[in-house]
Order: sequence, then C-alpha cells, then structure tokens
Amino acid sequence: MEDKPKQGTRLALLVVERLHLNIKCQTAKDRSRTDATTALRRLVIPRPDILHTYLDYKQVNQYLQYLAQRYAHFVHVHILGHTHEKREIRALEINWMNSENVELSPQMREHSPRLFDIGPNGRFTVPVIHVGEHCRKTVFIEAGTHAREWISVSTALNCIYQLTERYTRNIEVLRKLRFIIVPLVNPDGYEYSRTKNPKWRKNRRPHKSAKFVGTDCNRNYDIFWNSGPSKINRNTYKGESPFSEPETRAMRCILDRMSSNLLFFLSLHSYGQSIMYPWGYCRDNPIYWRELSSLANSGKSAIKSYNGREYRTGSISCLTKRTIAGSVVDYVYGVLKVPMALVMELPSRELGFQPPVEMISQIGHESWYGIREMCKRSFDLRHQIVREKEPPLPWPSRHESSNEGVAIENTSTTTEETNTAGGDFAKTTSKKKRSKRTTIRAQHENILRLQRSLKAREALDLPEGIQALPPGLFPRQMEPQYPPIKQSGLSRDGQGGGDGAILTSRGKPTISSPVSLVLL
Repeated sequence: MEDKPKQGTRLALLVVERLHLNIKCQTAKDRSRTDATTALRRLVIPRPDILHTYLDYKQVNQYLQYLAQRYAHFVHVHILGHTHEKREIRALEINWMNSENVELSPQMREHSPRLFDIGPNGRFTVPVIHVGEHCRKTVFIEAGTHAREWISVSTALNCIYQLTERYTRNIEVLRKLRFIIVPLVNPDGYEYSRTKNPKWRKNRRPHKSAKFVGTDCNRNYDIFWNSGPSKINRNTYKGESPFSEPETRAMRCILDRMSSNLLFFLSLHSYGQSIMYPWGYCRDNPIYWRELSSLANSGKSAIKSYNGREYRTGSISCLTKRTIAGSVVDYVYGVLKVPMALVMELPSRELGFQPPVEMISQIGHESWYGIREMCKRSFDLRHQIVREKEPPLPWPSRHESSNEGVAIENTSTTTEETNTAGGDFAKTTSKKKRSKRTTIRAQHENILRLQRSLKAREALDLPEGIQALPPGLFPRQMEPQYPPIKQSGLSRDGQGGGDGAILTSRGKPTISSPVSLVLL
C-alpha cells in the first residue's frame, strides 16, 4: 500500500518536469521568433519622397539602400569613392538579366552573368564585365556634377524609380540593357548649395596656393584639358591637373573599367533645354554625327509628343556658341570610344537651376520618356557605329602642339563669363568681338558726321533765291513759290506811277485785273 502513493508522486513529478520543459521550449521559440522579427524590422528602410521634394545627400543614399533591399534580385549599390569631405559617391546598378534574378526561368539564369563582383581591394563591389560579341549593352547615366543643378539629381532618381519600382512597365528595356546610374557625382558641393549658397557650382576641395575653393568637375577630365580656363577664381576652373579631384577620379575608375561594355552614356545638366552631342572642345563634328543627331532627335520627339515641350538638338560647341574642354562627354566619347554619348540639358530658363517642387515630378516624367526612347534607339544603332578604326581626334581650333601630343594653353582671346546662362554653358563675350563692335560704331558715326558736313556745304554753295530741300521731301512735294511780277507805268488805280504790281496770294495776277488786259 505504501508503494502506490510513491508511484503517484513520481508520476506527478514527471508531469511537472515535462510541463516545465515544454514551457522553456515555447519561450525559446517565441524569443527566437521575436528576435527574427525585430531583426527584419530593423532592416526595413523607409522610402523617401523623390517625386515631390529635393532630397539631401543622406536621403539620396537612403533611397538607394531601400531599392537595393527591396529588389535585391536585380538591384545593387556600388561605392565608387569618397569626396574631400569624406562623403561616398554611389552608383546603382540595375541588371535584370542576371543569375540571381528569381523571376527569370532556370534556363535563362544559367546563361546569365552574376549580379556583381568583389573589387580588387576586397571591400567594395564592382559591376561585372560582360565578355562576348554582344557585350555592349550598358547604359551609363550621371547627374549632379554641378552642385546647383538640383533638378538633374531628381531626374536621375526618377529614372531609377521608373526602372525599379515601375519595372513591369519598362520590362522591354530592362531585358535588353543594363543600367548604371550615378545620381550625385558631387555630394559636397550639392550639400553646400542646399545649406549655404544655392548658386554654388563647383566641388568643395580647397586649393593650397590660393584662398579659393572648388573646381569645376566637368572641366577636369583628360581630353585637351590644357585648353580649359586656368584662372582659379573662375566658376569654370579646370583644376591643377587632369583628374585632380576625387570625384573625377572615382568616375574615371568606373568608366575605364566599364568602357568595353558601355553602349550609351548620358550626362544630365540644367537648364539649357537641349540634347547635345560631341564635340565640346572644338567646332568639328564627329564622324558619326548623323547617328548621334538621330539619337538626340528621338528623345526630342518623345518629349514633344508627351507634353509639347520643345528641345533643341545639335553639337555642344554649336548650340553653346563656344568651346568647352575637359568635359566628361568628350572624354567618354573621344578617349574611351563609347559608341554614343550625349548631354541632356533639362528645362528651363524660366524655372532656373532649382525649379519649384511642384515641377519636379513633371520634369522627371517627361525627361524619362525622352531618355527611354533614346535608350531604345541606341540599342537599334549599336551595329551601325564601329569606332575601333576611327582617325585621331581633331585638335582644338587654336593650340600649340607639345612633344607629348597634348594640347597646350589655348591662345584664343580671353573671355569673360557670366553666371546668368543655363547649366553647363554660360554666355561669353570676347574682347575681340567687343573691339569689332566699337570700331563699327565709330565708323558709322564718322559717316553720319561726313553727311552732315556735306549738307552744310551744299546749302552754302546754292545760288541766290534757291533753297535747299528739307530732309525727306522731293521737289514735287514742296509748295511752288513764284517771284513777284513787276509792271512799269501802271499803278493800283490804273493811272500810272508806282510799280503797278497787282498780285494774288500766289504771286499771279488776277484775271479781272487791268494788268491782264494790257498783257493781252
């Protein structure tokens, strides 16, 4: 009888232990679940509003990270380098045809390349270089080179938005082309223009030899760099040497690496409302200027059909009416031999570099229509442009050749630039033109003075009784003047004496007068 209660207590103890174990397991599972959910919650990045406001540097990077997390199967962020103030320059790669895209079929994933590679330093990722006959299918878009052109950054972000968040509407382009977009090349200058000086254009690296700060990154590329403006106080200062700025060195690394894969390069600026092709450093046209003009006109027509806005097309030097050395477009097209390269100056003179926030979405959408059409057109033109056997680059209009074959300082007349013009290309008036205008004006004044002296001499040389014609009148338009008629032997009373002149108001004798009877 005593063994039965002992067995009962043992069973009760076993049940209690099992209950404790079950409770511990459940709490561990719950904790692991809560930890996983909190980790996921920590990874969620809020999405900034890119369509209705100008983002700052942190918000731009936040949006890129948001897309890389949400669309990790075909979107990846690359760090190209760092600026003088230690800000990162980031590029977003959008590659639909890659082996990690779960939305592709298994057969297509097997034949597709990887999404990214690890860089030489092992710290950052780099885009994969495609090899083969059809390797040229990459579109490169850069914006934000000039700090005050905020709308160019927003337009580049709009292109990213269209290719990622609305990728189902642009799947045709994504299946053909790979996109690498750098929305903000000059983050230091961009932040400075947002917080202190909205008209700031250059980067923020100070110069040791002077008190001035900044270099124009679009004059710092190594293509006839010596022909650019060398005055350090200018808004378009070219820098101490080619690629002296961290921003241009970062761009050089990615462009040189991807040069064999690049099909179409597009540089976004404001506010000239034009689509331009090389050359910028000289007046000559490139060999394939007809194809480039066709590419630019395709974007122009698409934008006009979208909302009626009219863009201009032509070469950079033709539309801006001056030469620009050391630009990124000339470097990509002339040095790297990329088949197609354009500059797109966004609208407009009335809106300025920073249009109202209400216009951000409209300008971004209309620009995307033109950019997408140019991307399609570049894919169609890829077999018509073969640049491997082109002749050497044309030289600037005035240069001095050196032993190294690089253009030296431009000997043309100096220009005084004003900051009132749009975007990349400010209006300039040369001293030579001004001197021509002054000489023409002086010649015109000398001619007028000579005419006045001749008229005065003619008035003095006229015989007595003849007057000079008033200006603007012909002889028939003047009122006739008759001299008085003198008659001797007759007076006003008809009895003789006096001169006997009977005149009307016009100097003619009246019909009823005695004089008329005598004359008859």
